[in-house]
Amino acid sequence: MSLVDYHEFELRWLDRAKRDNQTVDMGDKFIALWIAFNGWMKRTFGEGLKDRMLIERVKDFPNIRNTFDTLKTNNEQFAKCLEELSRHSIADMRFITDSDRITKYDGSFRSLIEAIYQIRCNLFHGRKDPAEDKKDYDLVCLSYDILLLLFEKYIVEYHL
Repeated sequence: MSLVDYHEFELRWLDRAKRDNQTVDMGDKFIALWIAFNGWMKRTFGEGLKDRMLIERVKDFPNIRNTFDTLKTNNEQFAKCLEELSRHSIADMRFITDSDRITKYDGSFRSLIEAIYQIRCNLFHGRKDPAEDKKDYDLVCLSYDILLLLFEKYIVEYHL
């Protein structure tokens, strides 16, 4: 598959993430958005990298960090979502009794990516269900809103 094909793949999943009808729940929309974002990470940093390494690369990638800084300063909706996310602690569901396994957004880009990734991991692997738990629903909605704004703004800024 060529880079153009990979980019088209990401855009198709991004479009699926933005579906707006009554039958699509937020968990499904977040998963579709994550697939688009994950496709971009693999295209940008390497197909052979595991998710943890991709996340580490994103946290150190200046272009998307600059997009985050711009949105945080200039987009009221984005800033409001970040503020709301900062009120939550996110447990790593693999280590539910280990208080050291708590992720919290502290205002930095690095902590944001880590928080969204932990929410993704809990949804994919931790049997979390946003349809069953209000906190899970709120975290998935916040992650979706934040990642959608960030990823779309990044795509526009860097002409991807």
